[in-house]
Amino acid sequence: MSAKFWIIALIVVVTALGWWLMRVPHAPELPAVVTRQQLPNPAPPPPVPTPAPNVLTPNAARPPVPDQPMPVAAPATAPVAPPPGYFEIVRSSPEFQEAEEVAHLLRNFGQRFGGNPTGSNAEITKALNGGNEKRAIYLPANARLNDNGELLDAWGKPYFFHSNSATETEVRSAGPDGVLHTRDDLVTK
Repeated sequence: MSAKFWIIALIVVVTALGWWLMRVPHAPELPAVVTRQQLPNPAPPPPVPTPAPNVLTPNAARPPVPDQPMPVAAPATAPVAPPPGYFEIVRSSPEFQEAEEVAHLLRNFGQRFGGNPTGSNAEITKALNGGNEKRAIYLPANARLNDNGELLDAWGKPYFFHSNSATETEVRSAGPDGVLHTRDDLVTK
């Protein structure tokens, strides 16, 4: 096709687009400050019909009676952000470094065996401590273990292992409070 055809087609498209944009109604501009006197008086909302009680679930929540005030929900609070430099301090702590070493041992195991060990803490600890097909030991002799054969963090609580994939395992320490999935947990992969 010739260049003349494309130029004409482009002019037609631009003209049609301009015509269409001119037809779209624009919102009126509002004054910068609106006072109560400038606002229109809104009509009262229509009454809310009261539904019949639910026979199948008598304990179901019912809408409030129109004469009673509506309950007000408490405002949602945003999560509190840690102070500046918090993560740098945590990552340099000996407890985090220890969890990082455990994750490193898992990565080394995974490279040798084609995937990280899976299962409970005790099963993973057993695999890292020679309970594998090549009887390779990855845990140091001074590793902290409880009576169940679980690897313990710096606070004496069992690590929580979560396999994200065959080659990536999340290592979670419950932190100083000893409760998993709270703000002070140490997490590494």
